[in-house]
Amino acid sequence: MAEQPVVQMEEEFIDLRSIFKVIGKWRKVIIGGTLLAVLTAALLSFFVLPPVYEAKALLLVTLATDKQQTAQQSGEGVEGVVEPLTRIPVLTINTYLGQLQSEELMRRVIGRLKLDPAVYTPKSLAQMVNASVQKDSNLIELTVQNSDPRLAADIANAVCKEFLELLSQKNQEQMGRSVELLQKQRQETEKELEKAIQNLKKFQSQPRGVAVLEEEFKLMASNLANYKSQMDSLNVEIRQLQAGIGVLEGELAKTPPMIEVQRLDPVTGKVLEGKDSNPVYVDLSEKLAEKKSTLAEKEAQLAAMGSLTSGLTAEIDKLNAELTEKKAQQDKLQSEVDRLKETLKNLAGKITESQIAKSLDIGRTTVVVVSDAATPTQPVKPRKALNMAVAGVLGLMLFTGLAFLLEHIDYTIKTPEDVAQHLELPVIGTIPLATRKTTESSYGS
Repeated sequence: MAEQPVVQMEEEFIDLRSIFKVIGKWRKVIIGGTLLAVLTAALLSFFVLPPVYEAKALLLVTLATDKQQTAQQSGEGVEGVVEPLTRIPVLTINTYLGQLQSEELMRRVIGRLKLDPAVYTPKSLAQMVNASVQKDSNLIELTVQNSDPRLAADIANAVCKEFLELLSQKNQEQMGRSVELLQKQRQETEKELEKAIQNLKKFQSQPRGVAVLEEEFKLMASNLANYKSQMDSLNVEIRQLQAGIGVLEGELAKTPPMIEVQRLDPVTGKVLEGKDSNPVYVDLSEKLAEKKSTLAEKEAQLAAMGSLTSGLTAEIDKLNAELTEKKAQQDKLQSEVDRLKETLKNLAGKITESQIAKSLDIGRTTVVVVSDAATPTQPVKPRKALNMAVAGVLGLMLFTGLAFLLEHIDYTIKTPEDVAQHLELPVIGTIPLATRKTTESSYGS
């Protein structure tokens, strides 16, 4: 159990020794190949690869958001619909970066600088341009790489100028389309408003319009109230008459209709006794009859007034139903007119806002060129030292691997160790290599 680590350490020692032995055996190939790779990289960097210059420009975006704005509607109805059409687009910083490398912008730069279309295409020019955002800022760094330092600076400056003009042009195009759409919508709304006004006037000019019905309703309601007031007065009078009749009937019941009377007979001179009508009873009877007559008259008036009131109430209910229906129709027509007027007002306001937004030079109000590109004096490519270092490392790895590969496929026996390793036979003796020095030492000169 204690001998196993010793054997393992011995095998590892033997493997490392073999590796160093192979490296030492093929050291000339490894060193030569590595030097060849470094030399090749040096020749390419110094004499073959053209120098590349990089021009830098700096842009400041003053109007940008962290996220792309969605269609937020500030109001409802027409206000909410036309609001997105008149809003100046607020772009994110990434949107600006995408536009800086768009084919449309590259095409404009090629036209501005009059570059050879056979050499510079929008796609190839975009590959020379790189835009990036400086950390925690709204600054965009624009870099252009080209073998011509002056052309690199010209391209960078042209990209900045054309980018500002492109933003303004796109804004004007968008606002122009918005104005055109809003004006078209306003014309259609004006036609709808004119038609709605005509419908309202036609409805109001009908024989039994809302105004006529309202006046008629007021008159009938006033009459009904008057009739009801009269009925109340009649009821009071009737109750008073009924009370008076009750009192008279009571008094009449207590009063005898006939009374004992004594008359002097003028012929005989005697006093005659007899009966005669009681004048009090007669008077009460007359008053009672008069009140009953008046009561009957008042009751007749009350009945007639009740019939008239019932008929008038039915007419008022019918008139009220007609008035409600026609008033609803008129309110609907008036509401449509008011809605179209409000729409026209909003459209006029939005057209004005769009025209103002169209006149804005948004390219120079939202993006500012902080620093123009200057002509670079030192190339950024090729990086000679870096290329040579990389070639050296790669050459060392490649030729070291090649050495192990050659050693692995070489099955020839050249040393006594090869005999022990490949044939597993002991070496009894060796024949030394005869050189001039060993020959002279053995046999003399």
